[in-house]
Amino acid sequence: MKINVKTTVGKVKYDFEIEDQKEMETLHKAIVLGNPPKYCHICENAENDHFVLDSNKDKEGNIYVKVTCTHKGCFATASLGQYKAGGYFWKKFEERYNKAGGSASSDPLAD
Repeated sequence: MKINVKTTVGKVKYDFEIEDQKEMETLHKAIVLGNPPKYCHICENAENDHFVLDSNKDKEGNIYVKVTCTHKGCFATASLGQYKAGGYFWKKFEERYNKAGGSASSDPLAD
C-alpha cells in the first residue's frame, strides 16, 4: 500500500510518500507524519508560522526529528519517537535547555 501525505509546518510544505508491505503500517506512518504537533502547551502557541521541522544526527548516527516552536523565544521542542516494536509517535513539547543546564539559547537549532 502507498499513501501520499501533505502537511505544512511553519512556512514549509512537505509531501511524504509512504509505502510499506503491511497496510496498517503504511496508514500508521501516514497519520503520524501527516499530523505533527501544532500546539505548544509551553507558551500556548497555536500559530503555524511559529513552528519549524528540525532534524539532527549525533556522533553515533542516531537521527532526531522534532518540531520546534519559535514563538516569542520559546524554542520548546516536540520530538518524533519510535516504538521498539516499530511505529512512531510525537512526544509533547518540552522546554529546551542548553548543555550548561540553563534555559533555551537564542538559537533553537544549535545543539
